[in-house]
Amino acid sequence: MNRLTTTALDTLKSRSRGISLGLLAADLGNLREAATDAASWGCGIVHFDVMDGVFVPGMTAGPGFVKALDTGMLRDVHLMIEHPAKHVASYVKAGADIITVHAESEGAAEAINTIRLSAIEAGCPVLAGLGIMPGTSLADIPELLDLKPDMILVLSLDPRGKNPPDITTACDRVRELRTMFGTDGPLLAFDGGVTLDSIAEIAACKPDMIVSGSAVLGAANPQQAFNAMAATL
Repeated sequence: MNRLTTTALDTLKSRSRGISLGLLAADLGNLREAATDAASWGCGIVHFDVMDGVFVPGMTAGPGFVKALDTGMLRDVHLMIEHPAKHVASYVKAGADIITVHAESEGAAEAINTIRLSAIEAGCPVLAGLGIMPGTSLADIPELLDLKPDMILVLSLDPRGKNPPDITTACDRVRELRTMFGTDGPLLAFDGGVTLDSIAEIAACKPDMIVSGSAVLGAANPQQAFNAMAATL
């Protein structure tokens, strides 16, 4: 069995910084064009929100969708699904570079371990991420944090509810995680409520990655909006 080298994982981590562009905010009929445009701006990461209609409302496409949108950018797959361990291997095969599962989902620890095992079997580096909803206390998930996920995705809102994003509290969580793990710990990512108005506050807590979709792709000038956000990091 091929083993992944530390160098390969470190190289992937070094590339997984900046704006991860939420591609589903684009015109769904022109996603490849949107991805190609984003690559031309210097965007290096595209974010896929995968929803099963059970864990969160709404449904999106599966691993075939991720595989089809191979444009040379890193593919950051956010699994908002009920039983991720059953599906993560298919996303590794589809070419995902980052796969994030939720602390609140069924079998999150198994899913993280399966991502890592599937990456070894495929002979390619894949970062195993852990997503945390605002209502989940870090004190309630020590067994997941002990797995030392490669990335922790901090959400400022819970897509299962109707509360608005709480940017300040999410920023405090990023700082808490940085203190907990130190500079050599997992990548820290921020998702939810990221706009041109909120980006300065978010950037101040120094996440490694910021996820933004509609604020960029829904702007009158998407490239200008992307560049303005990227400049804050």
